[in-house]
Amino acid sequence: MLFLGIDVGTQGARGIICDEQGQVFAQGTCNFWELNTSRREGWYEQAPAMWWDAAGTVIKKCVDALKRTGRKPTEIRAVTVDGTSGTIVLLDEEKHPLRNALMYNDMRAAVQAEKIHEHAGELEKKMGYVFNASFALPKILWIKEQEPYVYEKAEYMVHQSDYIVGRLTGEYGITDYSNALKSGFDLKEEVWPELLEVLGLDRRIFPSVIPPGQVIGNITKEAAEEFGFSPDTVVAAGATDGYVSAVSTGAVKRGDWASIIGTTMVLKGVTKELFVDAGGSSYSHKLPSGDWMFGGASNIGGRCLNDFFEKEEFEMWNRGVMDVIPTQVISYPLHGRGERFPFLDPEARAFVLGDISDPQIHYAALMEGVAYAERLAFEHMQECGACVGQEIFTTGGACRSSEWLRIRASVLDRMLKVPENTGAAMGCAILAASASCYHDLPEAAGHMISYRDIIEPVYGLTSLYDELYQCAFEAYQERYQLGKG
Repeated sequence: MLFLGIDVGTQGARGIICDEQGQVFAQGTCNFWELNTSRREGWYEQAPAMWWDAAGTVIKKCVDALKRTGRKPTEIRAVTVDGTSGTIVLLDEEKHPLRNALMYNDMRAAVQAEKIHEHAGELEKKMGYVFNASFALPKILWIKEQEPYVYEKAEYMVHQSDYIVGRLTGEYGITDYSNALKSGFDLKEEVWPELLEVLGLDRRIFPSVIPPGQVIGNITKEAAEEFGFSPDTVVAAGATDGYVSAVSTGAVKRGDWASIIGTTMVLKGVTKELFVDAGGSSYSHKLPSGDWMFGGASNIGGRCLNDFFEKEEFEMWNRGVMDVIPTQVISYPLHGRGERFPFLDPEARAFVLGDISDPQIHYAALMEGVAYAERLAFEHMQECGACVGQEIFTTGGACRSSEWLRIRASVLDRMLKVPENTGAAMGCAILAASASCYHDLPEAAGHMISYRDIIEPVYGLTSLYDELYQCAFEAYQERYQLGKG
């Protein structure tokens, strides 16, 4: 059996086809032709037709690659799609977009977010988050208030992945737990709250909500013919990109934690209870099992290396890292202003304590700074009540450096496990398999994920890094608004 996962992101789409054991048979990518159709500062829009064109191109590339292996697209049993969290578009009765989509990073709805916050205290307290302009619900309210001529024609409110699912199945009125979260869905009661009526929003345009991995329907006849699928191929509910990226690491059972360090850092852990972060920097998604995926997304991450070093030189600098660590340098290498996890501080800025005039030391110190921030995040999760074990599943661009993995393992004093195949598209494929092959998501992940590296803390470094981290923590307390769980 084969499964297709499609990741629709900020800059393009990616796809992967694998079997029930996680063996990858085909992959494909396609970049978007225009990343932002808006010309106003702080506004980010994209054309949904572009998403579909890119997704279609990715599917065709994957199918062509699959055929070269001797397998057939008719063997694909299930398809799942993810999208960016908080991205929405309104459709008319013909399922055509009424305007370009408002993207997850579009911050125009700050006034609407504050209005929602004034009425959503009970829901925010229950779910452990605070509505802000990046959420989908404020964007919907902005359209209603600022573009009533658009809102009045709306028959469907869909998220990024919902639109692709609609094009594949003809069903536009269903979404999943994780996409629905930032649209205001009450994940505890599994209902759209009365808050919608309080805000004057039409509940009718909001979709039905099901768990990720649940079958939505069969692929349409037209899509089956276009891509060579069997008419029996099903499309299952996907999730947001961060959600499925965590799934791709194998962090799907209680006590599992995923740390994804690419451009930025994302932490997700599986808990039995829904924990509330009093500092407001983290929140929980709901898993198909009914357990919760607790964590957050930071502004710190691997791009700090790009801020000071050429990507082509990374390998050269990596080779000298172990000779200069620990560097004795303390830093929080933020890119730009503001931090959102593990603390909320819109005025937070990067800082460095120590001598970084030697570029080799500077390079290693940036790696250490991210590792200290990662430890801070895990300690914040523990302050909120979550249990963090001795194994951390990890992926992202930072995992390309074995030296950085050893620094992180030593700072955390925990084992790091790096999966063979990761990413949002792989997470989607695992969800697809859980829908049509395996009993549940943990069983699918257990069969489909293997690990290429297991990194232990470096003997002798853990105690040194523990002392340095305590210094780093004191520096954070002096400079930032550290929230308490």
